[in-house]
Amino acid sequence: MGGIFFISLHDKNAMTESKSFKAIRDRRVIDINDPLDVGYVHHQFPWLSHREIVEAIKKYGPDRHRVETELEGAGKQSDSDRE
Repeated sequence: MGGIFFISLHDKNAMTESKSFKAIRDRRVIDINDPLDVGYVHHQFPWLSHREIVEAIKKYGPDRHRVETELEGAGKQSDSDRE
């Protein structure tokens, strides 16, 4: 038979797991409205303007890995254009 299960809102382990899961998810996603998130990506690609970073996030979506991969590819293409 089914039973009733209660989750304690005061369980410290449940809160810790929830916060750590959120932290992992937050690292994978760039919040375009968070200046720290956008600034971190801009720090990785200083040759691009802030506006270019924001446009890349809009174009490729909030997935950090995809945005960084696309920007790295764009950087390699511009390097070969200079040669």
